[in-house]
This record gives sequence, structure tokens and C-alpha cells, in this order.
Amino acid sequence: MKQAGWAAFAAAAMMLVLAACGGGGTVEDKPDLSPEAERAARMAEQEALYEAALAAAEASHGAGEPAVWTLADEDTTIYIMGTVHLLRPDLDWRSDEIDTALAEAGTLVFEADVSSQEAAREMMQFISTHAVFTDGRQLTSLLDASEQAELQAALDYLDYPLGAMQTFRPWYAAVNLSVLQMKKDGFDPSAGVEQVLEREGKAAGKDFAYLETIEEQLGRFANLPDDEQVDFLISSAESVEEGSEMLDVLVSEWEDGDVAGLAALMSNPDMMGSQAVYDALLKERNQDWVPKIEAMLDAPGTVLVAVGAGHLAGDDSVIALLRAQGHEVEGP
Repeated sequence: MKQAGWAAFAAAAMMLVLAACGGGGTVEDKPDLSPEAERAARMAEQEALYEAALAAAEASHGAGEPAVWTLADEDTTIYIMGTVHLLRPDLDWRSDEIDTALAEAGTLVFEADVSSQEAAREMMQFISTHAVFTDGRQLTSLLDASEQAELQAALDYLDYPLGAMQTFRPWYAAVNLSVLQMKKDGFDPSAGVEQVLEREGKAAGKDFAYLETIEEQLGRFANLPDDEQVDFLISSAESVEEGSEMLDVLVSEWEDGDVAGLAALMSNPDMMGSQAVYDALLKERNQDWVPKIEAMLDAPGTVLVAVGAGHLAGDDSVIALLRAQGHEVEGP
């Protein structure tokens, strides 16, 4: 089991408009080891980290339903809830607290707009300039023989041709691997929490707002150095056959409202595979979002902020940052 799979799941979820492994954890450089031996050592280290995180998650418990927080002043109420972007269609995750927040909110706030025609145009523009090679290179030109073999094995498992990914930059290939794996295992973007909330919000005539643009969101991955992107891709490939098991654990922790468990599994650099991927996927985005959420207090009314559950757990979470700014945030 590869801990970097959590990063891949979360990153893949950001690509819903196209339809949750992350930057590979690395061991200390050892020039005397073959690439195969280095990979075996890295995988053993990842396995140990994952097992420790899983044990910590299993030892903690939540309230039995997805967590919801409340930030309020005299004339504004902001509900904040964690989401999972892709779910199995038969999962019943609704709670009275979520239904109340949705009913009261005049505005729903998501991470980014991934459903409008404008968003589709922005995504296509971003892909053409940041997700595929524009200099004639191919994906496999950045991989050594053992990395190519790892990628090929994952593609064979997914029944997907390597040629269809040769123009992809490594970060984009990694995300697509994870999307393919999740769909193969029965996870459905249309069953994701934001998709459900958006459909109901539109039917009720609610307003929508977003914390970042597609370029702000995905540009963090596109700007990673090539070696970080390759680590991201190979860890994705190594984890592809185990993805559903990891995702089911994550969903179970979220459904239970186990914020400490989610923090152990997602909201730390070890489980994301590298500090660079952790910063790009969670920490930096949380820091950018907090002032935007604070600014919502300036307008009267009720708002529901729904973002990936990993952003609301751990020391660098949106919740922790809001509390560090002196806000009283009710919730776990």
C-alpha cells in the first residue's frame, strides 16, 4: 500500500471536468543501489508509513457523520464542511446538519468552478499549455527502464494504451491514471458531494462562488519540477491496483466525521509522499483560502463552504488557520 495514493486521489478529484499516486516518498540517495533496489527500499518505507497512519486513524473515532463547522458573527453564518469529490453511488452520507446548512445557505462556495462552459474553456486552455508537452518530448523520455515498466504494468491493469498518454506531462498522466483507476473501481464523479450539492443548489436558485480558478488550482502541479512530477506518476502507477482499498478507508473516515483520522491519512507530508506535493495540494491552498473565507464575514447572510475533507484536518488545515487568526469556529 503506497501512502502517496492519497495525493493522487485528491489531485484526480480536481480534474472532475475531464471525467484522489502523489509525489513519491523518497529514501535518502544511495548511489550504490540499483534503481530497482532504491524503489524496493522506498516502497518498504511507504508501507511502514501507511500502516502507522492507518493504525492512528483506526484508533480515533468521529461523531458518526461527516463533520460540519460553523463560523459566525452578528449577521453572517458560514458553514464549512469537508467533502469527497468522487463516491460510490449507493453511499448515503447525508445528515440533518448538512441538510440544515444547505437549506439555510444563500450561497454555496466550492474550491473551483468545474461545471460551467467558461470553466470547460479554461480547462481546455490550461491543458493545451500546461498539461501536455509542447516541445516534442514524450512522457517516456523522462522515465528510466524500471519506471517505464511500472507505468506499463499500471496501464495494462487499466487496459489503457501507453500511446494515449505519451504527450502528457508526468503530473497530468498521474492524475489520469488515478481517474481511470477510481472509475474502474466504481467511484463516480456524479455521486461526489459537490456535484450533489450543486444540483440541489441550482434547483433551489442559490448563488455560487469559488475559492480559486482552475489555473490557480492545477498550476501548482504543473509548476512542480520534472523529477517531482515523475515521482508523482510512478507512485500513482505503484498504487493503482490498491486504490479502491485506500479510497474506501478514506471515505469511511470522512463518513464517520473522524477529523483526527483524516489528518493522519491525508494532512501530513509523509502521507502525501513529499513536502512539495503536500504544499501544492493542501498547505498553500489552505493559506490562500483563509482570507477569502474571512472576507465572507463582511456580507450578511448564510454561506456553505464545501471543500475536500483533507483541507479541514490537521495542523495546516483551514480550520486550524482560522482559529489561529482568533476566530471561534464551532465543530470538532
